[in-house]
Amino acid sequence: MRKFFVFVAIINCIMASAQEGRGRITIRLHNEKSEPVENVTVELLKAADSALVKANLTDHSGLASFENVVFGKYLLKASHVNYASHYSSIIAVSPSNTNSDLATIRMQPQAAHLGGVTVTGKKPFIQKLSDRLIVNVENSVVNAGSSAMDVLERSPGISIDQNDIIGLRGRQGVIIMIDGKPSPMSGADLANYLRGLPSNAIERIEIITNPSAKYDAAGNSGIIDIRMKKDQRFGINGTATAGYGQGVYPKANAGTTFNYRNRKINVFGNYNYSFRKGLNHLYLDRNFYENGVFQGRDLKDNYARFPFNSHTGRIGADFF
Repeated sequence: MRKFFVFVAIINCIMASAQEGRGRITIRLHNEKSEPVENVTVELLKAADSALVKANLTDHSGLASFENVVFGKYLLKASHVNYASHYSSIIAVSPSNTNSDLATIRMQPQAAHLGGVTVTGKKPFIQKLSDRLIVNVENSVVNAGSSAMDVLERSPGISIDQNDIIGLRGRQGVIIMIDGKPSPMSGADLANYLRGLPSNAIERIEIITNPSAKYDAAGNSGIIDIRMKKDQRFGINGTATAGYGQGVYPKANAGTTFNYRNRKINVFGNYNYSFRKGLNHLYLDRNFYENGVFQGRDLKDNYARFPFNSHTGRIGADFF
């Protein structure tokens, strides 16, 4: 009986996904000299509450695009070093407007004000290196109340389908690593682990689209390396975190970390708990006609809930 309900729930998710309308948003960014600006961080935000949906970087032509955007109203935020942040007007993705190609936006240099000088350092949300993209989860907008799966879903180039299969630039078979080591989990086990891993336990995520020869050939589709937090301070240190979110049903997470470090050894560990309840509500109303004459009706109202509890722990040591 349990297998039957799981099967029905999967079918419902697939049918709901098929019926959910989606579109595409494209934006081009130039500088004050009308030259394309590369590596601008573009964030797709919900118009209602500015919640982050997806992030991307512009290419060499200043182009950034967002595929499979669920019908709704959105904003785009563009930010880059030495340029003032720019917000677009509200973009409505709907059946009558599935392809929103925004006019070229000219970014303006950030005004410099001389005065007292204070030097501060803050990593950008997304960094592009020669061989990888780095998503700095720590101190970012996605850090509060999210899971590792939520962060991956919002990261550039990463897609997650209705079966929780992770793809990178449209390719499946991606290798998931934790602190540089391939995860032994796959499929549903890996998805459950990532949904139970709070984002506040992650320092950064490294997205490697073209792995070098030092990586296994199985990772040709790409590698996603999740780097966990490690305290660099000497002595004994620890943290405790908790988060709560409310939708139709609540979700919550809590965790603790500990760290002992001296000049010869660094011992670290963490424990995290996550609770959430998923919901799938599918309402189907189909009428059947033959030669314009009503023959019958099929009415279905499917309501499924998916409670989820996760306990994850980790311990390790570095020797110097």
